[in-house]
Amino acid sequence: MKRTLPHPAAVLFATFLVCGSVARATDFAAPEKIADGAAKYRLSRLAGHVAAFDSSGTLHATYWSGYEETNPSAPSHIYYRAWSPTAGWGAQEAIDDSEVAGQHVGGRHPGLAVTHDDGVWVVWHDHRDCSPGGSYQDNTEIYGDFKPAGGAFSSTDVRFTDTPPGGGTAENGYTPKIALDPNGALVLAWYDFHYDSQISDLFLKTSDTDGTFNLSETMDAMRLTNLNDRGGSLPSTPAFALPDLAIDSAGARHLAWGGGFGVGGLYYAQAARGSVSVGEELLDSAGWDFFDPAHIAVSPSGDVWIAYGKESGSTNTNERVVLLRKRAGQSAFDAPIEISETVSRQYAPDIAVDSDGVVHLVWIDRRAGRQVYYGRYSPTAGRLVEEIPLTPETGSWERPTLAISERGRIAVLFEENTGTLTGDIWFVRDIPPPAAVSMDRWMRYD
Repeated sequence: MKRTLPHPAAVLFATFLVCGSVARATDFAAPEKIADGAAKYRLSRLAGHVAAFDSSGTLHATYWSGYEETNPSAPSHIYYRAWSPTAGWGAQEAIDDSEVAGQHVGGRHPGLAVTHDDGVWVVWHDHRDCSPGGSYQDNTEIYGDFKPAGGAFSSTDVRFTDTPPGGGTAENGYTPKIALDPNGALVLAWYDFHYDSQISDLFLKTSDTDGTFNLSETMDAMRLTNLNDRGGSLPSTPAFALPDLAIDSAGARHLAWGGGFGVGGLYYAQAARGSVSVGEELLDSAGWDFFDPAHIAVSPSGDVWIAYGKESGSTNTNERVVLLRKRAGQSAFDAPIEISETVSRQYAPDIAVDSDGVVHLVWIDRRAGRQVYYGRYSPTAGRLVEEIPLTPETGSWERPTLAISERGRIAVLFEENTGTLTGDIWFVRDIPPPAAVSMDRWMRYD
């Protein structure tokens, strides 16, 4: 039976004082379940960059289904779905052509980007090149597919990496993120064990300005970090994992990622357009969690923002959502900002910055059971100016993510973990305020 959650406005509605003026609270529609619970539907572990608006206000989203392992007997699948204000959600499409001898093997943990002309790229790591003897885990490659505006995804996928196993290495690439450069190029970031079976590095691949990728590039040409620069051996050398990616108006690539596969360090680096040379910076030596990765965004003015659930130990019970800000033109980040005064556990934040430079956040909050919260942080006021639950009903909510349209519309997706073999995806959108109390940009509903 379909479960309908209470409308958040029935739980909380308020006004907030911001710099001496009254700001209207954001009003959201009731959460809507968009998957049917027939499979274990999930967002990427690095849940940012899985949904984006195009210029018409259509929201494009990607997610996957599957379990901790994938094989032809229990394959994973990559899905795409679109929502518009007039038509609602379109049909769910399975888009990964991950086939071996007529059997589906599966892709996992996708990312998505919308191009300047409203095309859609979806990328993921895929298990079709793995072997049965390696439990279909020994040679995951990075794949993707493209849908032009008004068109359809192709019947074949683009293979971005080609690293057949050998020499004792695992050759696995994981969790690609894709983002649009203002010049029209697409930028792809992921982590890969190409050079060592235990110590992964980061890789970066860029298309030309019409969106065409050079598929003959070597792994050396795409390598962003080098394990030998940080020691080259375990246990002192961290494996770099789960990079998130944002691109500023000058085309510089900004990345945030972690070290290790438990609680580890949080890192940041910036690479100029066309460069794969970076000097990574350790921002927090023990605040990052492999199961709760950091997210990064860039404001129109060039400020870099990182949101993460800061760990305070190995028990995963005391995380706090923390913001880091590097102002445009500055070389260092400001002091960390804890976004909320509540003492309850907070984790799994995602972040977006709107055209006015306001920071929008979603996270999991445990102050009254497990809920998804939404908040707006004003850099001018130096605090949250809004903080509301999107899921007043307590549930097994996980991995919230948000997208903001060119006109300021907000969309939030999150998982519901309903069982070992089942899971759902939920959707929440904001409702534009009445024209009589709104500014012009709010009235242009898209």
